[in-house]
This record gives sequence, C-alpha cells and structure tokens, in this order.
Amino acid sequence: MLGQLKTLSIKGLMWSASESFGVAVLSFAVFALMARILEPEHFGIVALAGVFILTFNLIVGHSFADAIVQRTDVEPEHLDTAFWTTLAIALALTGLCHLIAPAAARWFDEPALADVLPWLAWVMPLNSIAVVQTALFRRALGFRTVATRSLAGRTVGAAVGVAMALTGMGVWSLVGQQIAGIAVTGIATAAASRWRPGLKFSIPHLRELWSFGFHVSASQVVTGLGEQAMNLLVGSFYGSVALGYFSIAWRITQLMRALIASAVYHVGFSAFARLQDDRDAAARAFLQATRLSCLFGFPIGVGMALLADPLVHVLFGQKWASSIVLLAILALQMFPAFYAMFFSACYRAMGKASWVLWLSIAYIALGVAMVVAFTELGIEAMAMAWVAKSILLLPVQVALLRRMLGLRVRILIAPIVAPLLAAAIMAAALAGIALALGDRVGDIALLLVTIPAGAAAYLGAVFVISPELIRVAARTARIMLTPQRAASQ
Repeated sequence: MLGQLKTLSIKGLMWSASESFGVAVLSFAVFALMARILEPEHFGIVALAGVFILTFNLIVGHSFADAIVQRTDVEPEHLDTAFWTTLAIALALTGLCHLIAPAAARWFDEPALADVLPWLAWVMPLNSIAVVQTALFRRALGFRTVATRSLAGRTVGAAVGVAMALTGMGVWSLVGQQIAGIAVTGIATAAASRWRPGLKFSIPHLRELWSFGFHVSASQVVTGLGEQAMNLLVGSFYGSVALGYFSIAWRITQLMRALIASAVYHVGFSAFARLQDDRDAAARAFLQATRLSCLFGFPIGVGMALLADPLVHVLFGQKWASSIVLLAILALQMFPAFYAMFFSACYRAMGKASWVLWLSIAYIALGVAMVVAFTELGIEAMAMAWVAKSILLLPVQVALLRRMLGLRVRILIAPIVAPLLAAAIMAAALAGIALALGDRVGDIALLLVTIPAGAAAYLGAVFVISPELIRVAARTARIMLTPQRAASQ
C-alpha cells in the first residue's frame, strides 16, 4: 500500500507541478506583457483591492476543502453542506466588498478603488462553485483533472486580460483577467466531476467539517492577511505608485513560490493524511519531500536575488527599475519558504490544524511589528524586515515537528545542508561570471550565460556533496514520467 501511495503521490505531484509550472510561465509572460502596456498605478490599485479579495477568498477556498480531504469517511451530507455553505459565505463576502468599497477608496485616497473592488469581488462566488469538486479530486489524488482545468482557465483569463489591455482598458484589463480565469476554471472543474450538489444540508455534518475547517480557514486567512499587510502598509505609507513597483517584485517572488508551493502542498497534504496513523511512515515521507523542496527551491532564490537587475529590465522594461532592489531582497525569502514548504501540510494531516493557526498568528504579528518598526528607513528596509521574520520563526517550527514526528533536530535540518552549500557555490559562480562580463554584454546575453552556468554549478555541487539526493530526484522524475490513467471523481 505504501508503495502504491508513493507512486500515486508522485504522479499527483507531476500533474500538480505541471499546473504550477504552466501557470507560472503563463503568468510571467502575461504579467511582463501587461506591465509594458499598463502603468504602475494600475497594478497598485488592483493590489489594494487584492488586500480584501485575496484574504476573503481564502475563507471561501479553505473553510471545508481540506476537511473533506483529511476525513477518513465522507458522507453525501458533508459534501452538500460544504457546497451550499461555501456559496453562501462567498455571496456574503461579495456583498461586504460592495458595502466597504467607498470607505476603502477614501481611506487609501484612491477613487478608482470604489469601482474596482465591487467588480473584483465576484471572483469569490465564481471560485466557490468548484471548491467541493476540487477537494474530491485531491482526496482521490486526481490532480490531472484539477491541473488541466486550472491551466485552461488561466489561459482564457490571460487572453481576456491582454486583449482588454491592448484596447486601452487600463486597470479593468487586470480585473477582467481574474474574473474570466476563475469563471472558466470553476465551471470546467465542476463539469468534470461526477458529483453534483443535492439538498441534504445538515447542521451536525457542518459542525463535523467546521471543527477541522475552522482552524484551516482561520490560519489561511491570518497568513493571507500577513502577506497582504505588506501591500496595505506600502500603499498607506508610500502611495499607489510605490505599491505598483513593490507589487512587481512581490508578484515575481509569489509566482516562483507558487511554481512549487501549490503543487507540493496539496499532494503532500493528501499523502500525509493517508499516513496519519503511521508516524514513522509520515516522518520518512516528510523528510524526503522536504529534501526535494529545498533541492529545487534554493537555486531559485539565489538566481532571483543575484540576477534581479537583468530580470526586471528584460521582463518589464526600464520604467520598473525601482523594483530591482526590492526583488533582490524578497528573493531571499525563498530559503525559509521552501524549507518550510511541507510544515503546514504535515501539521494539518496529522490532526494539528490548530498549530498552523497559532503559527500564522505569530507570523503576522511578528511580521507587521517588524515592518512598521522599519517604515521610516524606507521601503527596502520594510522588505528586509519581512524576510527576517520568516527566518526567526523557523526554530519554533522545527521544535513542533520534533515533538509531532519524534525526530531529532539534526535530522530535521539535514534536508537543507546539501542544497544550501550548493546554493552558496552557485552564488559564487554567478557573481564571478557577472564580474567577468561587467558591462560588456546586454541584459539578455547576461541571462543566457548566467542561468545555465548557475544551474550547472548548482547541480554539479549537489552531485559532489550528496550524490544520493540526485538519485532520489532522478527516481522521482522517472515515476512522474511513467504514463498512468487519470483519476476521476
């Protein structure tokens, strides 16, 4: 059974990673194109609206989905109750956004926000129509269906956004992109599922789901608030134009995290949930997953930090030069983020969802306090403070994992050793190449030389330091690439 679960999990990771990779590539391409057409204040306005929408949407997307995946038995009443409750929550939050939009516009001194926020709020009801179906696919490790529908939705949304931007619709092109993408994804996912909502609403079943879902939803909201707090603080202290520059750097780092994060969390959570009664097996799965996460994530952080200058110039143009330093700073968050990639999935799958909630509260409280303390030193200092808080909380996370999985601290930190040493060698190689080339080549040529050279230096260093890790990655890749029929639900 464990062997079959490993194969199914890796297969699921392939499709989920394919979705993440496709979304990241598509988003990067569209984001870069629209950044050349639109102005910084357009991105700033949508980022301000996103403070509300992204946070509220976490309630819609996570109140019951993880509870459905985690439960060992799911009855029809659980599914129907989750569907109608999720839709009701989404509609209520959409109405709330309509009510607070004028006040939010006055607070941020951004009149366009009063019009943008109510329209953007409709992504929540559109998202709610497929929450239960997506959870059922995840429960069955049927990530292929989720991935293909998500990519289809993102593609349609990208086409709509670009078309609107080219016709001069400004900030509304960003709104149209999100609404179209969510609508297509939700409808396509719901249509692919055999399950259809009935009318079996049940208060006892709601309580059963909510006993787990509350902690998941609350922790997601708190984490989302923490991440949106940066947009809120930057917009409040420095205005929508500065927020536009910040949002470019923030968006790039978030996209790169999502390249792996969204894939590995859902697959990891589904797999850990099946192993929740076997602590030793769960510990082995967690360690191997974390090793692979660090292996792929650490070089991304190094590359983005050291190549921020040519990346911003090539992708977005000279007018976004103020985003370069911010990108270099925020890229450093990749190290704690990828090491802790599976922490929350493991906590929740093992029945410790409340731990994630309290950690999320500590995360936002420490982050906001540090950022506010550094506001007078400038936006770059705020970004540094945000990165630092992630590192400061890692010892607490390690201590909790040690208690839950019964592993020694040195075993829990072992996954970072080889990737971290290899990343340092990669950084030295990139710095040496940049110093040798100087200003003699353009930005595109510099990227064409440094990216493959940095990747070669990193892989070579990992092979020397830990050849076994390369073999684990190769075995995982082989399983991922072996054909298998798609799961359905």
